[in-house]
Amino acid sequence: MLSAVGTFVIAAVAIGSVTGRLARSPRRSVYDLEEAVEFVAERLPPAVTAELSFDEVRSILGFHCDYLADKGLASSRTADEIGTGLVVVSDDEPVGYVIGRLEEAGIDIADDVVATVLNVENGYYEAIGAIGPQVIGPEDPESGESPSTMGPSDESDSTRSTNNSSNEADSDPVDGPAEEE
Repeated sequence: MLSAVGTFVIAAVAIGSVTGRLARSPRRSVYDLEEAVEFVAERLPPAVTAELSFDEVRSILGFHCDYLADKGLASSRTADEIGTGLVVVSDDEPVGYVIGRLEEAGIDIADDVVATVLNVENGYYEAIGAIGPQVIGPEDPESGESPSTMGPSDESDSTRSTNNSSNEADSDPVDGPAEEE
């Protein structure tokens, strides 16, 4: 009887500590590559859909997930701890990364088409809750504008925060809340 009570107490403490840790963690958004491909393909302009196959859209999105994982913003496993610091990149860095990976793979897609696919993918991130509100930060030294004065059409990936995300499928998701340190 005493061993059963001891086992119950140990189990209750273990479950309680895990539940408490998860309750304090931000909700993770799950990036499903196949769902993202369908979402993006349905929303691409007709001129782009005439050029791209689903496999090419999948390659672009998969390489973008790899980029996010390299930056510490994504994980292919839900239990991974992702960095919580603010990560700021130029708007063209992810596009350049994806274009480079496509070239390495021998896939020939125009740069502007890659940029269009990644822009449409932002809508998927918003739909799954992986992109949070605009981050108010210091004035941008290059443009002279503060992110707090930028309109919605001027928002870029570098001024948006992300929520934790994990992946159900083979690709890496967007992950990690962006916080100022």
